[in-house]
Amino acid sequence: MRGTYAVGMAALVASAAAAGLLSRSAARAQPAQGEGEAPKAVAPSGAIEEILQQARGYRSWQKFPRYEQQAMFSKGHGKAYVVAWYNEAAGPSVKAGGQSYADGSIIVKENRPKPDAEPSALTVMAKRGGTWHWIKATPDWKVLTAGGKPIAGQDVAACAGCHTAAEGDMVFSQ
Repeated sequence: MRGTYAVGMAALVASAAAAGLLSRSAARAQPAQGEGEAPKAVAPSGAIEEILQQARGYRSWQKFPRYEQQAMFSKGHGKAYVVAWYNEAAGPSVKAGGQSYADGSIIVKENRPKPDAEPSALTVMAKRGGTWHWIKATPDWKVLTAGGKPIAGQDVAACAGCHTAAEGDMVFSQ
């Protein structure tokens, strides 16, 4: 399996060990959310806030080559059209084929309802301490919630679960 299972398991073990650090900082801002309510958003805090601050200028970054011409349909991102940018720290990895990203790498993906629409949500991947951190945010940089919990941290199952299938360091956007 070319190490995909091992990488996925390592990420899951690391996320279980570190989940408390990021989830504690986001938990302070959790609103109550009842059944059937639309997703809510909360202000980021702690490590999540730091990552989002670093990501704010993403439209000045390089786009992944596959998004240069147009947004692409993504089932995994809520059946949205997506466009992804990467920061300078991720540049050498992108140019080398994406097999291993350095700490400090950040990827921001806009999730759009139509290819030419403004984003309805942002998804952010940031590599810190050898582990990817995942954040689903509003276009104004608040963290979306599901079941009353922020969609942010190392333990976002939907993100990590899908991205373990990527051929290179949990990144599909080559």
